[in-house]
Amino acid sequence: MQLELSIIQLITICAVANGFVFGFLVLEKRENRYANRFLSLTIICMCLTFTPYMLDPSIWHSHRWLAWLPFSLSYWIGPSFYFYVKTLTHSGFRFGPKQLWHFSPIVLNYLHSIYHLIYSGNHHPYHWFHFTAELLESMAIISILFYMMLSLGIINSYQRNLLENVSNTHKIDLQWAKHIVVVIVGSFAIILIFLVISSGISGMLFFDQWSEYRYAVLLLYACVLYWLSIHGYLQAQTVQFLPSEVPATVLPNDELAEVIRKLDLVMQEQKLFKNPELGLMDLSRTVGLPGRTISEAINSSLNKNFFQYINGYRVKEVQEKLKDPKNAHLKIMSLAYDSGFNSKASFNRVFKSSTGLTPKEYKMKNSS
Repeated sequence: MQLELSIIQLITICAVANGFVFGFLVLEKRENRYANRFLSLTIICMCLTFTPYMLDPSIWHSHRWLAWLPFSLSYWIGPSFYFYVKTLTHSGFRFGPKQLWHFSPIVLNYLHSIYHLIYSGNHHPYHWFHFTAELLESMAIISILFYMMLSLGIINSYQRNLLENVSNTHKIDLQWAKHIVVVIVGSFAIILIFLVISSGISGMLFFDQWSEYRYAVLLLYACVLYWLSIHGYLQAQTVQFLPSEVPATVLPNDELAEVIRKLDLVMQEQKLFKNPELGLMDLSRTVGLPGRTISEAINSSLNKNFFQYINGYRVKEVQEKLKDPKNAHLKIMSLAYDSGFNSKASFNRVFKSSTGLTPKEYKMKNSS
């Protein structure tokens, strides 16, 4: 048998091979060790799910016994990624027997394969069962969409908590994971719409024109798999927040103003903002006030979050240094790092948001 592969198939095969490698590499990482178990499972499930589609269909028709192998794991992609995000962002969460039901629908994936294993070729004596099996197998798309939307909600909540607790979010904001969710939801939604439209009057959920855009789907899949594998492997240790057991309180305006005065005094005298790792708890220990009180004062009195408050001081520090002729020979990023920023992209974004100008534009405007 002569095996012919297109360039797209070859790219996908390489992506799957690298996916298996990354799937096991992430298990060796010290950062996010527990969460990486679910990331590894997500990557491996994606690799196995698309393995049948990247090879010639004739292989699977001539070797029906392959249907018994654990290739079709699409029902596990959604929950495994969901639990990866959940363990990344929730301190103390541990997967237990109560969560096993999330992975139970895997049996639906094998109804279609077993049917074709028993009735090979085009002979389908039980059309109703064949249709039901294909329908249930296709429902995995809805499962993926559902769990991806749950993951997106967790990421959004985590990012909001970050802005209230840390002053630099570089490498820990899970923005890459959010982008992956958006791409997967968008692409799978398009596939789902096409499946429904292509079902036509006959009501068959599988589309007849799969071969026409099969390669485009494989290429998109290969890109997402590389994206997930590489960024997942590079993911830094996330910040996990314990739920507060202290009930929220509403302080009088004069007390809030006093808190802000103390914060401003400490920031101006000790320049704590120059510490790129400064967090809410660090500031709390320095001023001797509860973190919840500090957050309430910043939110209510200044209409800002902790991230905006600290980076506001950093931007002012950079502005003063850019105006000083003594710093004309220094690079802008050198001044930014000295002021507490730890990322060029974050610095440029925060600076322009605060001043309306890019750092270069601001420097040119104030040096002329």
